[in-house]
Amino acid sequence: MKRSEGQDWSKEHGAIAADAILPLALIRDRATTDLILSGLDASGVAFALFSPDDELSYGSTAFKALFDVQPGAPGFEEIIRNCHTKGIGPKMAVPVEEFLKAARSKRRSKPQRSFEIDTSDERWFLVNETLLPGGWLWHVFTDITMLKSNEQVLLRARDAARLAADTDPLTGLVNRRAAMERLAAEMQAAFRNCGQLSLALIDLDHFKAINDRYGHAKGDDVLRHFAAAGRQQLRGGDIFARIGGEEFLVLMPGADLREATEAIDRLRHHIARDENRADLGCVYTLSAGVADYCGNAADDLFERADRALYRAKHLGRDRTERAG
Repeated sequence: MKRSEGQDWSKEHGAIAADAILPLALIRDRATTDLILSGLDASGVAFALFSPDDELSYGSTAFKALFDVQPGAPGFEEIIRNCHTKGIGPKMAVPVEEFLKAARSKRRSKPQRSFEIDTSDERWFLVNETLLPGGWLWHVFTDITMLKSNEQVLLRARDAARLAADTDPLTGLVNRRAAMERLAAEMQAAFRNCGQLSLALIDLDHFKAINDRYGHAKGDDVLRHFAAAGRQQLRGGDIFARIGGEEFLVLMPGADLREATEAIDRLRHHIARDENRADLGCVYTLSAGVADYCGNAADDLFERADRALYRAKHLGRDRTERAG
């Protein structure tokens, strides 16, 4: 098919089918078109026009630098493979062929779509993709690195605030409010999956006497010592919380009554050994009550564990009792 003069000039300037994005009158006015293309290029914005068969028909200087566009490899897939080989351009969490397969399924799937990419030089871009008549594809890349940086700061601040709201400041353990939320969630999971779940309530014995004899600073040391011992001795998936002054809770998903009792006894025997209290300078013990989930409400599970704890205290302390 014979090309018009405007089409020949367009190809000469690397802008095939520019009439798809510019009025025909501007195509005929070469000086105006040159100014538009020069202005776009001078703006430093990365933009590109791909033909219906995904050949790069026009790319700004910023685009070519971002994707290291090489002469003789103008196709989208060749550009991406070159980026992968050189470790530049967009980061790829999957092998390059999987990345390209996903890209093929999305390109030209909508009249307009936007998505974000992060690049090997730690920048972020918002990509606006516009599908033009005839299958031409127009991309504009906006640098949003500063926005993403601010977003990450806000996300870290949010996570820190959430952690602070869920954490006991003295021991670093989960606090009572968060522990009750986890208890409800774990009970729902146990009910849904017919799984095992046990709860232990723990009191440090005669804690007031420790404060009275050694002072409140020593009492704080004891609480922190016990928190550290629990983190070391309890199972990795257990939820360890401080729910009162010297009161603690251990939620044990997947543990039956026997397993839970053995876990608490390991902790109790650990703190009883002198070598494990060498830096503390005082002796303390614990009493515990353990109950397993039987399909009842959280209040029932908590009450059964609390009755077992009361029995442990009544029977002389420094012991673990199971709920009946």
